[in-house]
Amino acid sequence: MLNKRVQSNKLTDPNTQGRCVLYWMQHTQRIDQNYALYHAIKKANTLALPLKVLFVIVPDYKDATTRHYQFMLEGLKELQATFKHMGADFCVETGSFDEVLASYLKAASVFYLDDAYMPFMRQTKKHWIHEATSLKIPAHQLFSDTVVPVFQVSQKTEYSARTIRPKLLKQVDDYLDEVEMPKLKKRVNSSNAFSLEEVMNTLDVKVLSPVTEYFKGGETAAFDALNQFFDTRLKHYPKGNDPSTAYTSQLSPYLHFGMLSPVRVYLEAQHYLDQYPEATEGFLEQLLVRRELAFNFVWYHDGFDQFNQMTYGWAYDTMDAHREDARATIYTLDDYLKASTHDAYFNAAMKEMMFTGYMHNTMRMYWGKKIIEWSKNYESAYETILYLNNHFFLDGRDPVSYASVAWLFGQHDRAWASREIFGKMRYMNANGLKRKYAIEDYVKQMNALKKPLK
Repeated sequence: MLNKRVQSNKLTDPNTQGRCVLYWMQHTQRIDQNYALYHAIKKANTLALPLKVLFVIVPDYKDATTRHYQFMLEGLKELQATFKHMGADFCVETGSFDEVLASYLKAASVFYLDDAYMPFMRQTKKHWIHEATSLKIPAHQLFSDTVVPVFQVSQKTEYSARTIRPKLLKQVDDYLDEVEMPKLKKRVNSSNAFSLEEVMNTLDVKVLSPVTEYFKGGETAAFDALNQFFDTRLKHYPKGNDPSTAYTSQLSPYLHFGMLSPVRVYLEAQHYLDQYPEATEGFLEQLLVRRELAFNFVWYHDGFDQFNQMTYGWAYDTMDAHREDARATIYTLDDYLKASTHDAYFNAAMKEMMFTGYMHNTMRMYWGKKIIEWSKNYESAYETILYLNNHFFLDGRDPVSYASVAWLFGQHDRAWASREIFGKMRYMNANGLKRKYAIEDYVKQMNALKKPLK
């Protein structure tokens, strides 16, 4: 149902002055199940024009660090070779969107864009669709990075997984579009090339989050990770809440950068429903319901990234009621970065995050709850969690991570029995980890990690 994945400026006639079909690739950094690319190739073939694919590297993108750029650029290097083989002109430019896009757009006959969910990129793409309209260029934005497009699932902020689940399950089968990329008829020999090392040297970014050797960027690496999960870990997925195991998918960095299609993941997972029904259904719940609930959250919930707007009224009421509760321990950001708290489990989670760019989801919940407990107030806890989340996690700065941070403060959760500091917000403690999981094994594993090079 590709026609329901598109938002257009309603212009139909190509700009006759255009010399190419332009696809501005930014979020969907892959070939497989990239619906904007698919439509762009089909249109280029219809018009007998070459395809130009543009990617813009913004050197000071908000909260992006060395780790994020390296991972992204590894994927772009692979795409450079792939597009050359396909006969498309792949252009990677460094600069602001305003500096780069204007000249490319003027040369376009038809303009294609991929999806955007965070406010800055949504507004940026809306602006360039408007610019295309003023130039009489048809513009089409295709949404490829959720299974069901956010605006088709619901027209409002959903309260919980319980409320969005039936809406997703009712529609999901209609959106399992599997397309094969057509061959370009008007091929070009692209002379554009970029050096990963040279681009990295020109970026003025924080080295707070150095490059990690635990995740490699790119579509091939994404498929390798997907296949490895299905081959070796999916059958153990029901036991995946234990941080000492490696039974989670660890696909979130690839989904974040659009290197892996959620539709592809869904389709491949369905093959295991007969063999591992409980595990597969649990995984699909996370991929479809929980992930797309997060996208609904950032799409419709104004202030999703602001402390005073990101959660429910009952959560703010309970925080206000417990604002003056005594904190037995107060830690600073520096304490966290040194992994020097009194809590060995928290310190291990910090090492996993800082060294690898990833953290087991059980530990993400525990880690965030501890920061709330050890902060002088809820506002500073929120800012600290968000800062660490955005700067260290490869999958940070996206809908799922913002929803996860808000969950720590009650979003998509319910009220619990009241207690000090947390009030009615969910509480987690070390005894729970020790009772449920082989948590000491997790600590040993994290203490054995290699530190990333600066």
